[in-house]
Amino acid sequence: MNLHELSDRYVDHKDARVVEIDVSGGRREMTHSALHALATDRAGQLTAAGVRPGHLIGIKAGNSLDWLAWDLAALAAGALVKAFPDSTEVADPGGFVARHGLALLIADESVPTTVPTVVRPDSAPGVDVVPAGAEVCDREDVHSLVYSSGTSGRLKGLEISGSGTDYVINRFIDGFEVTDADRHLIFLPLSNYQQRLSVYCCLWLGADLVLAPYQRVFQAVRKERPTFLIGPPVFYDTALQLHAASRADGTLGDFFGGRVRFLITGMAPIRRETLSGYWDQDMRLFEAYGLTETGMIAWNTPDAHRLGSVGKLIDPEAVTFLQDGEVVIDRPAPLSRGYFETDGAAPPEDCFRPDGSILTGDYGHLDEDGYLTLIGRKKDVIALGSGRKVHPAEVENEFVSVEGLREIIVVPTSQSARLGAILTPTDPDDAALRAGIRARVEEINTSLPAHRRVMSLVFCDRPLRADPAFLTGNLKLSRARAAEYFATEVSAGRGADGEVR
Repeated sequence: MNLHELSDRYVDHKDARVVEIDVSGGRREMTHSALHALATDRAGQLTAAGVRPGHLIGIKAGNSLDWLAWDLAALAAGALVKAFPDSTEVADPGGFVARHGLALLIADESVPTTVPTVVRPDSAPGVDVVPAGAEVCDREDVHSLVYSSGTSGRLKGLEISGSGTDYVINRFIDGFEVTDADRHLIFLPLSNYQQRLSVYCCLWLGADLVLAPYQRVFQAVRKERPTFLIGPPVFYDTALQLHAASRADGTLGDFFGGRVRFLITGMAPIRRETLSGYWDQDMRLFEAYGLTETGMIAWNTPDAHRLGSVGKLIDPEAVTFLQDGEVVIDRPAPLSRGYFETDGAAPPEDCFRPDGSILTGDYGHLDEDGYLTLIGRKKDVIALGSGRKVHPAEVENEFVSVEGLREIIVVPTSQSARLGAILTPTDPDDAALRAGIRARVEEINTSLPAHRRVMSLVFCDRPLRADPAFLTGNLKLSRARAAEYFATEVSAGRGADGEVR
C-alpha cells in the first residue's frame, strides 16, 4: 500500500464495489473505477476553484460516496483534507472557513451556504472562489488533519502522516490476510481516521466496501454480508443482546450475514463476557490496541490471539515501558506527526517527546508469551487521600464476575480515602438481585487491600457505556462524566456509603 500510488490501483477495479446506505435505507452503489472517475472530476473542480497543492479542504458531512470522492480528489490535487466531527458547529460559515484557513468547506445541510467557499457534498464549487488567505500546508509527509477526542471528550487536532498511513495499512493486510475477496462494512464516521484507513485498504486491494449509518448497521450487516468489521465494544455488546432477544433460529454468525471471517474491537476496554460470548459461538472477535497518535500498537490475529489481552506487539522493538508501566512507542513511521490544535486546552507536550518517542498514556505489561495486557489510562488514575493511586479498570476487574452484575464503573468520591462505583444489574427491577450484588461486593471487598475496596455504591438502571450521554465522539466511556453522575446521585440521596436506595 502506498498512498501516492492508490489512484493507479483502484482505477482498474471494475468489479469491486462501494455501497452507500443512508439513514432512510436508500442504497447507492458504484464500482471502484466509477468512484475514481467521480474523484477525478472533483479534482478538476478543485483546481478550477483555485485549490493548489497544500491547501486545506474541510469536510463536515455524514458518510457517503461523495465524502470519499472529495477525499480522493484532494489527494489527487495535492490538497489536504481537514476532517471535522459531525458535532462541529458552524454558525458563521465565512468566519469558520477563515479561522481554519480552509480553501473550501464541503458541508452538509447543517451549514448555511451563505459564502461561495461552502459546497454541498454532491455539488461543485464555483470558479476561483478560494480565499486569498487560505492556508498552504507545506509540512513534510502530512497527509491529513483530523480531530480525535480519545477518552477525554475534548478534541485534539492531529497531523496524520502519509508514511504512517501506509505502514499501518500494510501491517493490517499482512496480519489479517485481507484480499480482494473481502467485503468490509463501515458505520463509524469517516471523520474518525481509522475508517479512512479501512477505505484506503479496500481501494488498494479491490475489496468491496459498504458505508452504513449506525442507525441501520444491524440491518446492513445481514443484507450486505461483510467478511470483517471494526467497531467499539458497545457495538458488539448491542449485537449480542439483539441476537439473544430475537430468539431467532439462526446463529450469531447468521445475524452478522453469514460470511464474517473476523471482527475487531478496540477504542475502549471490552468486557471479557462479551469476548467469550462471540468465541463461544464461533465468531472470532479480536481485541486490538492503538492510538491516532501512534497507529496500531498490538492486536490479536487469527494466527495469534489470547482473550483478555490486546494481542502481541506489532513492533516489539518499538515498544518500551516506563518504570510506572506506561507504554512508550518509538517507530520510524508513527501515524501522527504531532498536534496542531487542542480545543482550547494546553497540548500534552510530553506525548510527542523530543527523541521521537510517543507516550501513550496507557499502563500495561507483557506476559511471558509476549501478549500485552492494558491496566488503564494514566489520566484515569484515582489518587486517594492516603497517597495511594488506583487504576479503576483494575478494581473493576475484581468485581466483573459478580452474578447479576452487568456493568461496574469505579469512580472517585468526595471522601478522598474511599472509592465509589456505579453498578448496573442485569434486571434493574429485581430488588433481591440488587441486594445480592451488594452482598457479593462486600464479600469481595474483604479480600482486597483497603485502598482497592469499593465502599460507596450507586445503582443505575442503564449501562453508562451504552448511553451516548456518557460516551465521547469515538464511543468511549467518559469517566469524568460517570464521576459527575455518581456525585449527582449521591447528593440526591439515591445511593452511597454502601447503601442501596
